[in-house]
Amino acid sequence: MIADDAVQVPSFSGYSGATLHLAIDPAEHQRRQAAGIGPVTGHGFGGLDHLMALPAGMPVPLDSLTKEQQKYVRRAPNAIVTVKDGKVTRHAIRPCRVAMATVRYDTTYKMALDSASRFAPFCARQVIVKRLPKDAFARINDLAEFDFYGIGIILEKPDGSLETVVEPRPWIPKRHTPAGWWFAERAYATYLEHALTDTTGVAQ
Repeated sequence: MIADDAVQVPSFSGYSGATLHLAIDPAEHQRRQAAGIGPVTGHGFGGLDHLMALPAGMPVPLDSLTKEQQKYVRRAPNAIVTVKDGKVTRHAIRPCRVAMATVRYDTTYKMALDSASRFAPFCARQVIVKRLPKDAFARINDLAEFDFYGIGIILEKPDGSLETVVEPRPWIPKRHTPAGWWFAERAYATYLEHALTDTTGVAQ
């Protein structure tokens, strides 16, 4: 489920306590690096909502936009949108895809379920635990509950090897939303912050 070339970064404020596995869009990343821009989060959901009204790479008549949209695109950097000859073209796209959020707990506490559930609108989820409940009934109940919510359970054995106990459900986006794009941009920001880190397995 997680590509071999996925990069791992710590989750960000508001969604802390997890490791995010990212598939970076190399073309968009290189384009932004060359243009000297990072994450497109300066205007929160509102700015991304305006951008989503525009098709990527296709000029649109400026006067077809609302006043708020026109106000946004006129002040946005050229690497995000350009306005020329009465038309506006969006260049920015999502810089990455968040494939998985992984949280770690000692065992299948409800806190583990709740922590992983926060990422339900954005990506697949899994919990790595060091042990399962000893009580058979509690174990079956916990595994069934995690499975019901599509959250994987990975058992970390004493030797460090991992065993999948419950498969994480693949995440299928139902629609492209400003919130989902914002989440990807925040994850990308974390990737940029850790891009030069060479320890603990985070982004290289």
